[in-house]
Amino acid sequence: MGGMKTVAQRSLAPGFLIASPPLGDPNFDRTVVLLAVHDADGALGFVVNRLAPMSLGEVLSLAGYEGAEVKDGSPVFIGGPVTPSMGWILCRDPDLDATQDGVIAVTDRVRITSLRSVFDEMVQARIKAPNTPDPKRRTVLLGYSGWGPGQLEQEIAAGSWLPVPLDEGVLFDVEVEKRWEKAYALLGLTPGAVMSMRGRGVA
Repeated sequence: MGGMKTVAQRSLAPGFLIASPPLGDPNFDRTVVLLAVHDADGALGFVVNRLAPMSLGEVLSLAGYEGAEVKDGSPVFIGGPVTPSMGWILCRDPDLDATQDGVIAVTDRVRITSLRSVFDEMVQARIKAPNTPDPKRRTVLLGYSGWGPGQLEQEIAAGSWLPVPLDEGVLFDVEVEKRWEKAYALLGLTPGAVMSMRGRGVA
C-alpha cells in the first residue's frame, strides 16, 4: 500500500553548491553555497565565502546592541540576496535544539539560526573572552539564497552549479578567499579544469 509513493529527487542538502566559472550572476560569481534545505518545495542556502562590506560590530549596532560589542571588527558574510537585512548565525553547536522555529539543523553538529537568544549568547561570549577562539565557530551571515520548486535542479542541469558533499573543514577552517578552490578540490578538480572541460564540449 505505502509503496506507491516514489521519491522524485534526492536531496542535495546538506552539501555545497560551487558556482561554475563564470556563472554570470554577480550575486553568485565564484561562490560556495552551503545548501541547508533541499526538497520538493525548493532549496535554501547561504553563501559562505563572500565578505559583507561591514563589520560584526556595525551589524550588532543596527540590531540594537549598544555595548562594547559594537566595536567588534570581525568579518560578516553575505549569505545571499534574499532579505539581506536579516542576520543568521552559522555555528557548530549540536546542543542547539533544531526543533525550535528559527533553527535549521544542517547536520547533526552544524546549525544555522536567526534566534536573538543565540546572538545574545555570542555577544556575551565575545565580551567575556574577546581574543579567544570560539569553540562553536559562530559566523554571522546576512541574507540567504533561495530557489523555488525545481529551480535549483534546472540551474544544476544548465551547468550553473556543481553540487558536492559538505565538508566542515572547508566551512570552518579554510580561509575565505580559498574556499571556492578548496570546494572544487573535494572532487579532485580545479576551476580551470572545469572551464577547459566545458570548452571542449562546445561545438
